[in-house]
Amino acid sequence: MSENILSLEDLKFLEKLHSHYGLEFIRFDDAGIKINNQDLLTDDLSNTDHFNLLNEISKKLKYRLNSNFQMNFTSSFNFDVVRV
Repeated sequence: MSENILSLEDLKFLEKLHSHYGLEFIRFDDAGIKINNQDLLTDDLSNTDHFNLLNEISKKLKYRLNSNFQMNFTSSFNFDVVRV
């Protein structure tokens, strides 16, 4: 039996970033959040919302995995979570 760590809203948000902005990976480590398209995290107020949601997702996964991690996305919005 598996458990859902991320909410449906979290998954929809990640899918939007992947499909609309070409998100390929998100890395959460001691240096912070790194993504392949840094423009998502800078510029205007909506991007602040993106950063806040990514931060909340990172807290959930980091707590559950007890580790830094990277999410790697594929073309059909499947993703792998890898400890780093």
